Amino acid sequence: MHPRSPTVFGIVALATVSWMIPSGAAFAQASPAAAQVHPIPQALRIEQKETIEQLTALTAKPAPVGPAAKEALALLEKHYAREREFILPPLTLLPLIADGKVTPDMAWALPMTDRVRAEREQIFDEHAETTEALNALLVAAVEANDNDAKEFAESAAGDSLTDLEILEPAILMIGDTLRAKLPAAH
Repeated sequence: MHPRSPTVFGIVALATVSWMIPSGAAFAQASPAAAQVHPIPQALRIEQKETIEQLTALTAKPAPVGPAAKEALALLEKHYAREREFILPPLTLLPLIADGKVTPDMAWALPMTDRVRAEREQIFDEHAETTEALNALLVAAVEANDNDAKEFAESAAGDSLTDLEILEPAILMIGDTLRAKLPAAH
């Protein structure tokens, strides 16, 4: 569990710290010398594409909703870029690891999982910053009596908690499992 509690997200607890990945995209491993690419789980790609589309639509609304949505979108896109770079690709190994299959060709994920572990505090801080922006979107939506924006902001809370409570720990466990089961050379 992360040293900080998710309660830092406040009463409203809103954050969509998820990832928008264009259809069919694949992402390179963390090592600059790496020539191989690794996709992300399709379910996350689809979910996050829909989230970005909804938030993008909200940016076209008049004040106060549009400007609040623009701020949230900018933060999410910045965070998503980091997640595409090294956070999500190791999750594709989860079904194989759950079936007890660990092979040397999975070692590509180790630099990524190590980086997630090393940058946990920064990742958490990005979640908190995004939450603040989404809280502002919720306030703007209520002020504007905009149910679409309000529903979007409310649904975003679950995505953030999933990232912190399930996805990040799963990524760390993937790294731990690979280290324990792969030859010492990895």
